[in-house]
Amino acid sequence: MKACATHEPQKGTAGLIRRVLFYLNTGKQTAAQVIGDCARLCRARGISFCFLQEDAPWLRANAQAELADCALIERPAPGEIDAIFVFGGDGTMLRALDAFVCCDIPLLGINLGRMGFLLETEPRDLSAALDRLLAGKYGIERRMMLRVEGDCGGRRVLAHATNEVSISRGLSQRMIALDAYVGDMLVDHYIADGLVLSSPTGSTAYSLSAGGPIVAPDVPCFVLNPICPHSLSARPIVLSAGERVRLRIHMKEMREGIQLSVDGQAVCQMRNLEEISVIRSPHDALLIRFDEKRNYFSLLKDKLSQWSL
Repeated sequence: MKACATHEPQKGTAGLIRRVLFYLNTGKQTAAQVIGDCARLCRARGISFCFLQEDAPWLRANAQAELADCALIERPAPGEIDAIFVFGGDGTMLRALDAFVCCDIPLLGINLGRMGFLLETEPRDLSAALDRLLAGKYGIERRMMLRVEGDCGGRRVLAHATNEVSISRGLSQRMIALDAYVGDMLVDHYIADGLVLSSPTGSTAYSLSAGGPIVAPDVPCFVLNPICPHSLSARPIVLSAGERVRLRIHMKEMREGIQLSVDGQAVCQMRNLEEISVIRSPHDALLIRFDEKRNYFSLLKDKLSQWSL
C-alpha cells in the first residue's frame, strides 16, 4: 500500500513536464484571463497543453489567441500527460481527483477560489511555478483516498473520495438509523442525522463541522463520525485505514430522502437495508508541491481563519 502525504523528489530531468491537461472551472470570474495567461506562459517555455473535449464550447466562446486551435482529448492517459493543471477552487480539485485518480497523474492546483486548501499556487505566481516545474524543483505529496462501493437506490455505485463519504437524512426532518461495521464487527447502531466517514484530508471538512478531530494528513486512518447523534455515548472513532468499513441503512420504518454523498456531491437516495463498503483506495492523490518544508498546521490555521461563506 502506498504511503500517504509524504514529500518525495520527482525523479527525472528538467524536461520532465512536456504536456499538460488544463482542467477548468469555467464558472470562476477570472477563469478566462488566468487560463489565457497560463497558456501564453506555457507556450513561451515549450510546454504543450490540451483541454477536455467537453470544454470546446467554452473555448469557442472565450476565444483568445492563446487558446486558439488547442488540442482536445476525451480523457488523459498516463504517459501522454505529465501533469494536470486544475484551475478553480477546492471543489474543482476534488472533482478532478475523483475523475482522474486512477490515472496516477500529478495535479497542480491553481487557485481561482477563496480557500484553496488543496491548491498550490496563485495566478500571480504562475510564471515562477512553471519555471520550477521545468527545473524539476518540486515534490509530490501523496494523500490517501477512499474507494466507495455498494448498493444505492437499487443500483451499484463505485466512486473515489478525497474528503469523505456521508449518509444523511437529506430533506427529511427526522433522524435515520444506520449500522456501522468494521469488517464483520458491528461498531454501533446509530440514531442520528447521518454518518460521515472521512479521510485524514477530509478531517478538516464536513467531519470537522460535525465535531470530529483534525487528523494530520500523513496518518493512515478513517474517522467515523455521527452527525447530531441521539445518544450521549456516540462519539467520533478513528479507525485503521487497513480496515473495510460498511455503513448500512437499518430503519424500522423507512422514509424517503436518505442521501448518499461523496465529497459533498449527491450520488443517490438509499433504500432500507442497502449498504456501502469503504476501503482505502489503491490510488493516492498526487499533488504537486513546491515548498517541501510547508507546515501543515500553520497552513491549516491560516486557511481556516479566512473561511467565510
